[in-house]
Amino acid sequence: MRNRLASRVLAAAALAMVFTIGFFPGTASAGTVLAEACTGMVIGNIGDQVAVQGKDLADVVRAGAAEQEIFLHLNGVDPAKLAQEISNQGVLTVAEIPDSAVSALGGDQVATAVTQALRSADGLGLVADQKQKTLDSIGHHVAESCGLTLYAGNYSPPAASPTSQNAGAPPPGLPVPQAPASSGAAVPPRDYGNTPVAVPGLAAPPEAKYPAGAPIPNVLSPEVSTLPGETQSQADVRNTGNASVLAGNDAPTGAVQLPMLLAVVALAGVSAALVRTWVLRKVS
Repeated sequence: MRNRLASRVLAAAALAMVFTIGFFPGTASAGTVLAEACTGMVIGNIGDQVAVQGKDLADVVRAGAAEQEIFLHLNGVDPAKLAQEISNQGVLTVAEIPDSAVSALGGDQVATAVTQALRSADGLGLVADQKQKTLDSIGHHVAESCGLTLYAGNYSPPAASPTSQNAGAPPPGLPVPQAPASSGAAVPPRDYGNTPVAVPGLAAPPEAKYPAGAPIPNVLSPEVSTLPGETQSQADVRNTGNASVLAGNDAPTGAVQLPMLLAVVALAGVSAALVRTWVLRKVS
């Protein structure tokens, strides 16, 4: 009876302790976020550890070690053994999520974790110099092939203080200062009062200024190339230059004039010379 009562008391005390611990406010411990590969994005909380599985890095490690391998592993470099070794590591912690909404995890940080895990592995080489070359080659391949983007799900931007928000504003009730002009003086507005404008309704219609058809007696043609105050008459209109025709104005209509006669005589002479030259060439 006493044992049963003691058991019930201990069980009640244990339940009370569990509920007390569960509901007592405190700081949650950081966890580990596992990336699906050595590239892509990882979402977690600030302070969480970011880890990459070793099997996801096996192919990159094999490719880096293969560059240092000699035929039949004569120098002790075994890419297959190193790939299996990194897979056997399980999970590699490469970084933690910082206090930032988005951050980038470079491939060099992943490469550092991989080379540290393989520093004492078999298959790097027979001598220390070769082992270091193999590690460098593996790290170079991992750095080029990997890279993660980290997102902090519980990130909250800091609230801006009222003093910093209104640092550049003038105190309430004071006028806002205006920026001065670049020359140091105010520029007056432009005055367009003296600009001439056309008044509609005062101009004569075109048919009144320039009549259609033949010139009308006592009506002058439009004054072109005349100065103000000058007048122009029909008698002032003349051809440009002093050229005149060769034939007289009293030649009868249809008569052959001197220029035409000279052209015919010249053409006949040229034709006769050509015919004479052609005949002489035929005879010779």
